[in-house]
Amino acid sequence: MRILCLFLLLLPVRTLSDEITLSGPPIWESAPLIALAETQPVDGVSFTFRPWTTPEELRKWLMADEPLMAIAPAPVAAIFAANGLNLKIVSATITEGSLSIVGRGAPIERLEDLSGTTLALPFKGYLPDLLMHRIAAPGPESWTPFYTGSLVAGMQLVLAGRADTALLAEPMATLALAQDPSLTRRADLCALWRGATALVDCPPAGVVIVNRAFDGRPEVIAAYGAAFAKLATEPSTAAALLDLHFPNMRQAAQGFSRIGPHSLPMPENAAVLSGFYGELLTVEPAAIGGALPNSTLYGP
Repeated sequence: MRILCLFLLLLPVRTLSDEITLSGPPIWESAPLIALAETQPVDGVSFTFRPWTTPEELRKWLMADEPLMAIAPAPVAAIFAANGLNLKIVSATITEGSLSIVGRGAPIERLEDLSGTTLALPFKGYLPDLLMHRIAAPGPESWTPFYTGSLVAGMQLVLAGRADTALLAEPMATLALAQDPSLTRRADLCALWRGATALVDCPPAGVVIVNRAFDGRPEVIAAYGAAFAKLATEPSTAAALLDLHFPNMRQAAQGFSRIGPHSLPMPENAAVLSGFYGELLTVEPAAIGGALPNSTLYGP
């Protein structure tokens, strides 16, 4: 019997990997998570990427018992936390050059310089709209919002001449400029934001959140940081990764090439994200849950 037990101890032991779901929408910020799923860099951890399509779907996954690491708009994370959802923000992302005002005309230095023109935005009350309202209030002497109800309609309307200008994310801005040489990049959102606020950083609009079941896992957070850093050296390579889960994203490579991604690990960069939330609070308190998030939200 002792010999049999010794023999069994010498047999290779099959270990079960921890399963971690990674999730995000079709934006540059999701690419580092897809890279984790493709490379599987952490021993004993199996990563699977699943796109989320609505905030409600993301909320349900966060409430589940399975570990989740996901990209979310910064206001959505704040609202989830305000509503009692147990989550942490482990990192935020700044993507300089990812949002531009595209239209016909000369470059502008202030949003008020669009006086008498319409600015196409996807949805009223969503983050792009909030950013524009914080930079300058709309009105007869300033800009006039034109809500399209679609993420891509702004590009189509400005190409057709049915909107004077449009706030476009990459790669749509670059695609629009390529299709119509009469269009110009009239302003970069980061420049307008810095001119209108006391903040030196561009809006950290995307955040990496984890649920309670994620339970810390510093090795996973470190692997995410390494994947982000690698992609940040060549932002255009994110397009091929996104194309694995989102149709036609490979064509985004040219637009992504002009992005300057910066990762802001938490809690050491909490002041940057908190400052951004503070600016949104002055525009629409309900957009972040009615008050600034508690400091316990920031951190692994």
